[in-house]
Amino acid sequence: MKVKVDPDLCTGCEDCTQACPALFELGADWIAVPVHETVPEGMEEEARNTANLCQFEAILIQA
Repeated sequence: MKVKVDPDLCTGCEDCTQACPALFELGADWIAVPVHETVPEGMEEEARNTANLCQFEAILIQA
């Protein structure tokens, strides 16, 4: 599973970085970025939950 952040939708609110710092961090221009290109084994549900938490729908999950 891969996770990406759409920089056009991300507002830098930090909801994802606070909810799941193991998967997301704040990058350049206050846009969230994934810590890992591929979600580590066992963290798939956490990645989906964090994507659902994003009020701007900026987190994209790819199988």
